[in-house]
Amino acid sequence: MEPKRLMLAALALVALSGALWWSNKEEAKGEKKPGPDDAPKILEIAQDQIVKIELKRLGAEPVLLEKSASWALKAPKALGADQDAAAAVASALAVLSSDRLVADKIDNADAYGLNQPMMTVIVTRKDGKTHTLQLGSDTPSGSATYARVEGDPKLYTVATFTKTSLDKTWRDLRDKRLLPFDGEKLTRVETTAKGTTIEFGKNNANNWTMLKPKALRTDNFAAEELVRKLKEAKMEVTNDVEEEGKWPAKFAAAAVVGAAKVTDQKGTMSIEIRKDKDNAYFAKSSAVEGIFKTTQEAGEALGKGVDDYRNKKLFEFGFTEPDRVEVKQDGAVYSFSKVSNDWKKDGKSVEPGQIQQVIDKLRDLAATKFADAATGAVYAEYSVKAEKVVVTKQGETFYGKRADSNEAAVLDASALTEIKTLAAAVKEPAASAKPEEKKKK
Repeated sequence: MEPKRLMLAALALVALSGALWWSNKEEAKGEKKPGPDDAPKILEIAQDQIVKIELKRLGAEPVLLEKSASWALKAPKALGADQDAAAAVASALAVLSSDRLVADKIDNADAYGLNQPMMTVIVTRKDGKTHTLQLGSDTPSGSATYARVEGDPKLYTVATFTKTSLDKTWRDLRDKRLLPFDGEKLTRVETTAKGTTIEFGKNNANNWTMLKPKALRTDNFAAEELVRKLKEAKMEVTNDVEEEGKWPAKFAAAAVVGAAKVTDQKGTMSIEIRKDKDNAYFAKSSAVEGIFKTTQEAGEALGKGVDDYRNKKLFEFGFTEPDRVEVKQDGAVYSFSKVSNDWKKDGKSVEPGQIQQVIDKLRDLAATKFADAATGAVYAEYSVKAEKVVVTKQGETFYGKRADSNEAAVLDASALTEIKTLAAAVKEPAASAKPEEKKKK
């Protein structure tokens, strides 16, 4: 390297080192180990007293949250608020601790970015009193932000995560649910996919039952899972206005995945979800204006068919304790009844553990798929309490049907064989071993 270039490089290095030393020195003045009063609280307000929060970001539209029974967005748009997100902002302001106290009095507010704050937060309490927090420039290291409260001469720093918790746009704080229904008051759910409409209603036991395309025994867990996914169907948040503007056209060009309607005490709301060639999901809801990008899980919730929601279990006694079990199969009859916690067969006590194995297999007896009808000759009959299942055989296929229903299920032959084997194996309890007689001497 030429001497002249070497000298210029050396001078640049010295200048850079000096700037770094000065920056570290200035911040180190206040970065000694804090004492008990070095990091005081900047704000301390009972959270249930906060009724209004205004967030003013430099160069952006002000965001106004107000609370009556619940939080709502009032500006820049009147929208429902994400209750968890709004409560998180209120919680951050209720007890706002400083990172450290920099000075008891600000000499030059402009040096800390506080003449034109990057962010101003105005908190209003129920009694009408307001607190105004100003956030200025970041500290030289970028680990904290300068802050002050209007009316207080002190200069503080707050941690960057504190600033992040308050730096929210209206998109961050809006209610992101596409179907904001009340799950406890839901009475009807309808889905339409691939030309088939499935409708569910609540029965007297407050469980879901299928009404359309026809009345069918319903897997309540599967129906509840559908409700959960519809309730959690949310719009994706983006502050990219240009990208957001493309969504209506993408929705119009995308293939329909399915649609749903839900009815609660407020009325009926609907949603339609489509998927584009890039496997992105877009939604249009009657509850919120616009087209939104949404999640794959929400889209897949609408793609299920009738059989996905049918109750595959033939018995419905669940985990209640039955007191009567009967297995008729291949000409043999095995009948068991429970008397005072004692299982009996033909009046004689039998092993309760062996009976439990039979009960478990009957409880788990389930369709491998569904059929239009149960055809063939009767092969077996199973009874548990008041429930009865008739099994027929046509060729090599076994069908099961509840006595109180016309629905037919195809059954696994090995499950039927195991039921009979377990029922035949139920025996009397093993006799207690008699003590050996003492040998006479």
